[in-house]
Amino acid sequence: MADQRVTKARMQNHWAYNWWKYLLMVVLVVMAVDVGFSVTAYRPPEDKKVEVYLCVGMADAERFEADLWPAFKEAAPDQEQLTALNINLTGNDAYARMQFSTYIAAQQGDLCLLPLSEVQRLAGGEAWDVFADLTPYVESGALAVEQSHWVTYSNEEGEERIYGIASDFMSGLEDYGIDPAGGAWVVTAFSGNEGNVVRLLNLVVDRCADGQ
Repeated sequence: MADQRVTKARMQNHWAYNWWKYLLMVVLVVMAVDVGFSVTAYRPPEDKKVEVYLCVGMADAERFEADLWPAFKEAAPDQEQLTALNINLTGNDAYARMQFSTYIAAQQGDLCLLPLSEVQRLAGGEAWDVFADLTPYVESGALAVEQSHWVTYSNEEGEERIYGIASDFMSGLEDYGIDPAGGAWVVTAFSGNEGNVVRLLNLVVDRCADGQ
């Protein structure tokens, strides 16, 4: 009968040749647990969250999010999440442009602060395909912005409509490292939470407008 005794020498020999198998097992278990949590983790539905892209300069997105969330939650109690992300489109970072293009192509993002040149590029001849028409919100008073700050394009019927709000009168954006000159706020046409996105934009205007 073969000697099956577990000895110190045999254990040392086993570990010397098989340690990587145990390490691989631990790594696979950790990965499986992480994937499991990622798949099952709760995610707020589209109408309960707002995602903001700050694309002008090196914006302090974390501070922007922290400052706006309490007021936004008070104005829209049913909302569960506000996230802000800085994607600087004013520099020469090819990755930043690729990242932004990928998000837009995937129809992600609700509220964006973009360079005016980027707004014009995305609008092309069909602004309504990319940006929400803000005219009804301005007319109702839900978005209180003077006409001099409107960014307008023609809609499908050839009527002049408001598709953005210029940021040049929002000096308060400088608190977040953003130069307000030459930028504009837009709401994406594919946002699943348009009314609350406009509510957040109005809060940004109130907080950041000159003289506030």
